[in-house]
Formats: sequence, structure tokens, C-alpha cells
Amino acid sequence: MKGLLSPFPLVLAVLGCLGRISLVDGHGLARRIVDNPGLDGFIRHRYPSVVPFGDYIYIDGGQMFQPNNGNGSNSTQSDPYTSYPVSSTLSLNLNESWTNETVEFRTIPKAAPLLGQQVYWTDHSYNPGAFYVWGGKTMDNGSPPEDQLWYFSADGSGGGSWSQLPQGNYREFSQLLRPAGASFTQSTNKGYSFGGLASRESDHSIQKADPGYAVTGVVSYDFQTNQWANHSSESFGEYGTSVYGCAEYVPFGPNGLLVFLGGIETTVDVNSVYTNGLIWTILTLYDPVTGKWYKQKVTGDPPPRIERACSVGVRGPNNTFEIFIYGGSLVTSRSTLPDVYVLSLPGFHFFKSNSTGTPRADHGCAVIGKGGRQMLSYGGVDAGPELEFYNMTSDPWKQGLGVYDMTEMTWSNSYDVDAADYESPTAVRDWYAQGNMKTMTWDNDELKGLFINGSSGTYGMMNNSATTEDLPKDSLSSAQRTGVIVGSTVGGVVVFTAIGAAIFLKRRRRRRRQSSRASSTINEYRPEPWPKDSPRLRSTTPGTMTTFVSSQTPVEPVEISGITRGELPAEDVKWTYELPVPTPHATPRLKPELPDRKFSH
Repeated sequence: MKGLLSPFPLVLAVLGCLGRISLVDGHGLARRIVDNPGLDGFIRHRYPSVVPFGDYIYIDGGQMFQPNNGNGSNSTQSDPYTSYPVSSTLSLNLNESWTNETVEFRTIPKAAPLLGQQVYWTDHSYNPGAFYVWGGKTMDNGSPPEDQLWYFSADGSGGGSWSQLPQGNYREFSQLLRPAGASFTQSTNKGYSFGGLASRESDHSIQKADPGYAVTGVVSYDFQTNQWANHSSESFGEYGTSVYGCAEYVPFGPNGLLVFLGGIETTVDVNSVYTNGLIWTILTLYDPVTGKWYKQKVTGDPPPRIERACSVGVRGPNNTFEIFIYGGSLVTSRSTLPDVYVLSLPGFHFFKSNSTGTPRADHGCAVIGKGGRQMLSYGGVDAGPELEFYNMTSDPWKQGLGVYDMTEMTWSNSYDVDAADYESPTAVRDWYAQGNMKTMTWDNDELKGLFINGSSGTYGMMNNSATTEDLPKDSLSSAQRTGVIVGSTVGGVVVFTAIGAAIFLKRRRRRRRQSSRASSTINEYRPEPWPKDSPRLRSTTPGTMTTFVSSQTPVEPVEISGITRGELPAEDVKWTYELPVPTPHATPRLKPELPDRKFSH
């Protein structure tokens, strides 16, 4: 049943409180499995997601590798490592400086499914913060969960809890294929996911084993309304697919743009080995509001054709926006890279860092610190050609942690809580100072208009780099802006006063009319069948029953049955949905219990 957890994740969550699990391997030897193995027990963490929230950073999902038997050495050549899905959420404190040897992880029990290659979106409108998790694949070849969206509620002190979230349009949500290896990004109030692979390890309706099918479409999720949508991606590449790439939301134009970086493309059925890596010399961008796609050539020193890299974006003080891309594996050989590349917008120019990290792929990155100057890299693997485990070495970074100063473009093993604010690297500032923007060739005049304000010649960045509703900065002087604000305020007061008076008079007349005929209508009232028996209760699609605070007596849960999508015949596949816990937003709040009735569609 949807909304119910299988016993296995619950058991892992309980054991996560203890921080360890003991299993027996094929040789009859006890294996000590620890989500937080420390300096001696850590080898690698593959597919982690790194999510920053103010003074803490959370690490979730993926697959942990430890030495077999937990003794810090490879006990047998054939089975040197113990690997297992990570059953806890980890957090790091950013309130104080640390090194990758001294920092200690906090372990948080996890009730959500144990998966890797998931999509993560952060929601800062919920205080002190929450992040959503969707898609992903099992790490032990088990069955994936049914259609679910989970969220983690941070508690502001490095902890938090997991809950399942109901959807505003469950029918549309249930039609989406659950991807693994999708590229994802977000604006303030919406998350976006593009591509990925859907197989029987990621989606319960698919019978084809990994790699399964390539997923098309740009999926969006609105944090405020819980509404999902799927937008066409046929204008992207040759097939409209993208696997193991990166995505960033860039704050140019009135809506912001999504830029998609690297990865591979393939036919939907993935019948052959997919080695068609996407080039970096031409980038593809997408306007999430208008649905328009754009292409733009880049200059400089772009990366080779790579997949499984990580990226972060940060706004420069001079209205530039830099995207840092680290690591990844070559599409042609799958060997991992140690390099860092910087793409600066609006120049569409690539810079290669002289300070290399350590080779890795399938890792996570995030901007950390109050100044937004440091990039944290965590986890990943370096398994040689084809990323095979038997070639994997222990992570040269203690506990898988590396810190990159994005201004100085240098790596270190330590986090500095007092680091200065981010400034664009010297190479980036020099490139703009030399007037290279004047010689830049735009492939599309409309795209140029989104990045450059034609009247003033300034960069068309939004006032808030994470808000899609803000307009680009204008060229008014301070005095002009003050006059506009004052005039608008005075005019607005007059207009709203007149409107308010008209509304008041209209409502008073309506109340008088209603009062005069109340006695004649009350005897004619007949309650409608559930769920319309309360004016406060509304339903638009299955799983969307919401209500505001009332004194009604709670009733029993409702189950709504219908048809799911997938490969099996529609008449043979039923879905059952049980409303889970309340959404992280205060209103509207989910009614805890509903009448015990079923509706078939």
C-alpha cells in the first residue's frame, strides 16, 4: 500500500541509531557495518548527495564501502570490501572550522527508502529548512519503492526527521517514471529534474533490468502547491535524453534559465552501449516558464566528454555567475578525472584550474560557509576503467572530504568558518576586464537579450539569484528609483482605499440579503454525499484531500484505488494510495484522518 513502509527500512532506521549493523559474509565471518566508519574504516562512499542548510550540511543516500571484517585491511583478494546501502542521514557542523581528520559526523536515523542516484531539492521557506527526495535506484538489486516523495525536516541543530509527502496532483505524479542518474537543479520554489534512467531497480512498473530505459522530459515540482508537471525535451540533443549529467539554475532573464552540462545521451530503449557523450563546446539552456530551448557556443578550455561529475553555481560580485565542475569519468574509457573547470556567465567562457583534486566520479558537491567561497566535495569512487570495484582504491581524502577555495582555485583538507566572501577568480575577472564580452558572438539574439540588458549594456541578472519572479536590474539612478517608489506607494494607497470601500459596501448588502432569506432556506438544506459534506473539505485528484483548522471530529483513513502506468496491462495493475503525513508547509494542512471509503476509477 502506498504510504506504508516496508519493515526492512524501519529496521535499518532503528539500527542507524546504534550506528552499526552486524552481518555474516559468505566465509562465516562477522562484518561490522557502520554508516559512520571514521578514519580507519572509511574506504569510499558512492552516490552520496550533499545538501547544505545554514550552519549544517547533510549527506544522504548512496553506497558505503568498508574494509572486509572492519579491520582496516583487505582480508581476501576476491572480497576485499564490504558494501551496503547507507541506512542513516549524516550531518556536519559548519559553525566551527575543522579538517577532514578532526571533523565528526552526526548520524540521523532514516525511515525513507535506502537508494542512490536520487534527486534532491531544498526548500528554505519551511523553517529551519527541508529537502525533498525523489527517484533513485536500489543499491542491493532489491525492489524499489512505489511512487513516493519523501522530505527531510531539519531541526536547526544538525538533526531532523523523515516523512512521506502527499501530492497535489497524484495522477500526474504516478505517471512519471522514477529516474536514477538524472540531472537536477532548482529555483526558490520549484525543483527540476531532467533525464536519467528508469529500470526495475528504480521504478516498480518497469521490468527491464539496469540500465532500463532513458527518461525524456524536464520534470518540475512546485514546493508550495505540491504540483508536478512534465515538459517536453525533444529539442535537447539528438534523442531528448540525458544521463549522468549536471544541471544548474542561472539567474539571468525574468525567469532564470536551466543550463545542462555534460553527461551522455542515448536512445530511449538503450539497446546499445551508450557512449555518445554530450559535448561542452555547445551548451543547451531552457527557460522553465516559456518552455523555450536555446543553444550557445562556448570559448576557452572546456572539459572533455565526461559524465558523473559534480557541479555548483555561485554568483559573483560583478553580476557574473560561475559554475564549477569537478571530477567525473571519461565517456570513452570511464577512467576518472581530478580536474576542476569553471564556466563563467554571461561570457560563456571556460577556465581550467591549475590546482587538481583527486580523481573521482559519482560524488557530491555543495557550496558551504557564510561567504559562499568554499566548495565541499564528498565521496565518490576511483575504480579505474569501467568503474569496476576490484580496481577501487581507498579515498586519499580522509573520510572522503575535500574543500575547494573557489576564489583562489586551490584544494585543501580543511573548512574555514571565517573564510572571506566569494569573489570571482583572478582569471575570470581579468577576462572581463580585457573587454572580451565586446567580441563575444551570440548564437541567438533572444538569448542575448536574456543575458544582456540592451539599453544599458549591463548583465541581465535577476535581483535575487534564486527567485524566478524578480525582474532584471534596471539602470535608474538612486534618485529616480526613490521617486518611482514614493509615487507608486502614494498611488497604491489611494487605489486600495477606494477598492476596500467598494468591497465593504458590497459585502454588507450581501449579508443583509442572506439574512432576510435564511429562515426560508435552512429547512431546504440537504447534506451532500461525502466528501462534499464540509465546505472546508475539497478534493481535486486522489490523494489531495486538504482542510484548514476546524473542530470536526477525526474519522478513519481513506484508500483510493485506481490504475497505474507501466509495462503491465492497465486492467491488471491497481494502485492504492493512503494519505501520509502533513506537508512541511503550515497551510493548507492535511486532515489526519478521512472516512473509511474507497473510490474506484
